[in-house]
Amino acid sequence: MRAMLIRGLGVGAAVCVSGAAWGSWFYAADEVGIAAEVVGVNLVPPSEVGVNRTIRVWAVMPDGWRLDAIAGNSSQPLSFSTNGVFFQHELGGATSQSIASGFFPMVPSLEWDTFLTIGALDMSGGGTPSGQNELGEIGFDWSSFEAGGSLSADNGGCWVLPTDGQGDAIGFVDGCERQGQGVLIGQFTLLGETAVLNGSILLQGSDASGETWQRPVTSFEIDEDGVSDALPQVACAADMDSSGEVDVDDLLSLLAAWAVGACADISGDAVMDQDDFLFLIGAWGPCDPE
Repeated sequence: MRAMLIRGLGVGAAVCVSGAAWGSWFYAADEVGIAAEVVGVNLVPPSEVGVNRTIRVWAVMPDGWRLDAIAGNSSQPLSFSTNGVFFQHELGGATSQSIASGFFPMVPSLEWDTFLTIGALDMSGGGTPSGQNELGEIGFDWSSFEAGGSLSADNGGCWVLPTDGQGDAIGFVDGCERQGQGVLIGQFTLLGETAVLNGSILLQGSDASGETWQRPVTSFEIDEDGVSDALPQVACAADMDSSGEVDVDDLLSLLAAWAVGACADISGDAVMDQDDFLFLIGAWGPCDPE
């Protein structure tokens, strides 16, 4: 198990550990982003489709927030594409409303179909706090997506009502084994050894006080390891030891974590490189999380 950087919820803590992670990378009070959960490799028999990886994409948000819509408009299109091919089962569909989990025992590959959603893993609401799936959709041409190709929309979206429990954020674990809060927006099985997922999306929901929020994610990429470059900005990310100050101890921690790679990134670009060093130097001194 590779070592990784864990950022503590609310206190800016970060330690280099091995094994499963506790805590969350997220503690900026009003940030939203995109993360990925790695479900598995070759869940669809490679003899049928070749090398494949299944990931679930999450809209990450603070505790108490929820998601009501994923959309694309003229200012912020919705798009999902890959340099490989999306696995699309003939008995599945473009959204979770078409995924009949009752068929999984007879047709196991159906469980790993590629689809969009809000919260739910299937038509019966599996994976949601409410056990319901009230997903609606409009304005999509699904033909390319259903054939394994890209999806784009500049006048369409999927939604649930603000009273539907499937839009409530729940806990999940990302590709770096960090815990977070979010709402599932899609499952993607990517065919191809080097397949990555690219996209853009407009997200809308409500915060803990019931106020509506809307956030464009202008672009994101999820790499072969399930690492997203569109995580929420972390307050005081360079304060790796949660001392309240970015100092030489944080510099030493950064150097010690260098070999970890993207999962130890503090600059927010999903790459461990010179930019992380410059990010830490630029934050030198007292840490102000506001």
